Amino acid sequence: MLKNADCTVFEGKTYIKHQICNIYWNDSRGQTVTKNGIQTNDSVLVYVYDSDYIPKNGDIIVKSKADFEFDASSQQSVSESMKKFRELHPDYAVIKTVNDCRYGGLPHIELTAR
Repeated sequence: MLKNADCTVFEGKTYIKHQICNIYWNDSRGQTVTKNGIQTNDSVLVYVYDSDYIPKNGDIIVKSKADFEFDASSQQSVSESMKKFRELHPDYAVIKTVNDCRYGGLPHIELTAR
């Protein structure tokens, strides 16, 4: 079982915070130069082994235990909170795929984010 980090997941529309410990985080962000210009290849692969919350597509994920709290009382406050969040956590990612692999010898949930 590979474990190298902790993370925080914020639910899509409600921004409820879930901190998850002992995950595997592989960040492969970079650029490739091609004939047609520069191609950005950003992706984050995360293995979650034990969590009460199962992340979903559209959730925001950050590598670390984030102390940040979103103010979701109004649309304007969410926009202001998101601006502050981006300043504090510029390396955040949005979950794009969730694969439930909780079976066999190494049960886990595999997340891909960008």
